[in-house]
Amino acid sequence: MLLSLGNSQMDMYTGALSIDTIFEEVVQQLSLAGVHDRRRYEAFLQQQNNYVTISLSDTSRWILRLAPDKDNYIHLHPGRYSPHTLRVKASALKTALAYKVAQQYHLLEGDLLNDINEVRKELTLAPVKSLGDSAHILELLSLLGCLRNEP
Repeated sequence: MLLSLGNSQMDMYTGALSIDTIFEEVVQQLSLAGVHDRRRYEAFLQQQNNYVTISLSDTSRWILRLAPDKDNYIHLHPGRYSPHTLRVKASALKTALAYKVAQQYHLLEGDLLNDINEVRKELTLAPVKSLGDSAHILELLSLLGCLRNEP
C-alpha cells in the first residue's frame, strides 16, 4: 500500500482540525454556495476550471475536485504550501510510515540510521548516507511520534 503513494511530492496537513471538523466545514461552505448534491457539485466545479480552493477556520487551504465514486464524490486535499501543511516527498513519507510500522512490531535494532536504511531496503529505496542527509525523514518520524526516545 505504501508503494501506491507514488514518487513525487504531496502536501500533508499538520494542523489541529480533526477530520470530522474539516469535513463539517467543507460541507458547510458547499451548502452556503448552494451545493447539496453531486449534480450541483459538478456544475460548481465546472464553473471554476474543475477545482475549487477553500479556506477553513484555521486558515488552511483545501482543494476540492470531483472524485470518481458516485456516493463519495468530493475529492479533498490540502492546498500546495497551505498554512498548517508540510510538503513531503513520497519516498520520505513511505520511509517514515514503514519505520512506524516496524517500530510498532518491535522490528528495529536501535541504530537509527541502520533502521531507516533497513526499512528503505524493504521499500526498494536507496539508502541514506547519514542522518544529516535524512532531515526530511527525521522530521516526519518526529511528527509520527517515532523519535520520542531518540537522543
